[in-house]
Amino acid sequence: MHLPRKLLRGDAVIGVILLALALWYGLEAQGFRPGRAGDPGAGMFPTLLALLLGGLALWLIVSALIAPPGAEETDPERRARQRAIALAGFIRAAIAAALSVAFVALFETLGYIIATGLYAAAISLLFRRDNLLITLLAAAGAVGFLHLLFSVFLNARLPMGLLG
Repeated sequence: MHLPRKLLRGDAVIGVILLALALWYGLEAQGFRPGRAGDPGAGMFPTLLALLLGGLALWLIVSALIAPPGAEETDPERRARQRAIALAGFIRAAIAAALSVAFVALFETLGYIIATGLYAAAISLLFRRDNLLITLLAAAGAVGFLHLLFSVFLNARLPMGLLG
């Protein structure tokens, strides 16, 4: 069976993958315990996220199918440049995934402040390299904000790790 060229476009393929992920995530969220007497319950927020992701995935698929082929699909030089950009993006995404796994693995050992600070700085540097000082200050600000939010306002216990 030969699929039409439009269906094989990258954004349509990604849309199908995201739609499958949204369906799986939404089904998993239905297994959470329901709320009591009018409370929304633990599954409300994940269900809303699944619905949002599913809607955006459908929009991506439909827009990919109705859009005419762009210049990058007809010009071999532009196609080669687009592939190089996509490969660089894939490598950055793989590094971000590895950093996320390391963050989860070291969170308890290093503690919230150190682990989150290193993770935020590494992710910020990975995706924004134009101004080192602003990037690191933004990462530190995010860590401080999240610490205030969870430790002070929500009174959540965060692991202290090496600082404890």
